[in-house]
Amino acid sequence: MYRNIEGKSFEDVTFQGGFGHIQKGHGIAFFDYDNDGDQDIYEVLGGAVSGDTFQNILFENRGNTNAWITLRLVGKTANRSAIGARIKITVKDINGGERSIYTTVSSGGSFGASSLQQEIGLGEIQEIKEVKIWWPDDTNTVSTFQELRHNSFVTIHQDKNGITYETRNQ
Repeated sequence: MYRNIEGKSFEDVTFQGGFGHIQKGHGIAFFDYDNDGDQDIYEVLGGAVSGDTFQNILFENRGNTNAWITLRLVGKTANRSAIGARIKITVKDINGGERSIYTTVSSGGSFGASSLQQEIGLGEIQEIKEVKIWWPDDTNTVSTFQELRHNSFVTIHQDKNGITYETRNQ
């Protein structure tokens, strides 16, 4: 397991995080199990044949003080799960500068799949300036939203002109 160090390098945290197992791994999923805004990890362990098993494991992310936003996109002319949608989030940093974060809606892989909702870490910020979504349809639909609340769960419908903030139980 590697931790991204400010987009400049990676640090091996396999043993510090308790991720090092000698069992065979057959799938990894990243998702927000406890609805606290960070990604937790579920790993399917064991062999591919009967009798070659081991208990699966859930790694709960203890989190940090960084900002985050979780987006659930619902397509209309695009596919309902918005698979393939491209997202750009522009934030104002604590030092007043701006930076952009990019992601694409996908399941994340073939051996294990992650949640289709977008759980996006924002780092230390003052505010979200803009969220822009390029929907995967033939009309090249683009939705733009200004000043969304960070540390929140948001549903965005392609065919509606607004957002819905959700409350989730932890």
